[in-house]
Amino acid sequence: MCRMIAAPFGIPGSMIVESFVRMAHGENVLHEHNQSLGKFRHPDGWGVVYNEGGSYESCRSVRPCWEDKGLEGLKDRTIILMHARHASRGRINLANVHPFHIEHKGRSWYFCHNGTIDDPAIAGYNGGTDSERYFRFLLQHLDLSSPTESIKAAVSTLHAYTSLNACLTDGDHFYIINRFSSSPRYYTLYLHQSEDGPIISSEPLPDVAADWEPLGNGRIIAYEARAKKSTLIR
Repeated sequence: MCRMIAAPFGIPGSMIVESFVRMAHGENVLHEHNQSLGKFRHPDGWGVVYNEGGSYESCRSVRPCWEDKGLEGLKDRTIILMHARHASRGRINLANVHPFHIEHKGRSWYFCHNGTIDDPAIAGYNGGTDSERYFRFLLQHLDLSSPTESIKAAVSTLHAYTSLNACLTDGDHFYIINRFSSSPRYYTLYLHQSEDGPIISSEPLPDVAADWEPLGNGRIIAYEARAKKSTLIR
């Protein structure tokens, strides 16, 4: 169970870091698990992917993000992905902190997930958590000649989960999945079209913008970062 922010075309860290921390600390909105502000937190590590000189780098920490001064340095970065973890499967250690990173078919892929998956279809994949196994499952089924269709076909074979919400990117291609079976207020992703490009968040971020569009259950969005194009599939 996690909180995520994705900015496929990149966004200044100064714009989202503080909102990310408030969201992880449960101080942003109420939902099925956070019945009063600050009650339900995501303390089990955080991670980020950012643009560094035209390439993508990541950093991760097992500390709660609100206790980690390392986030201050991210305000000067161009961020594409942030994640805060509330562990539901796997140990609390650095290896299980998102975003995960895998080299696959000559590309460097990053991934984060929000939800719990008990489906046997991912059981044969390596990983210390269901999220990492889900990452490998998606990469195995991803077809870059028809990415959204191949992702939809893959996730449609999974049935035992609370949520398949995920962000998958190699920097040039960026895929957002919003698919869940419970807790709609917690698992619905939200989209804001900023001047810097789209921002997708686990919760509306009122300090960033007032207009956030809830993504419908089952939606998959593909972005081509360099071309700044998007494709939506339901």
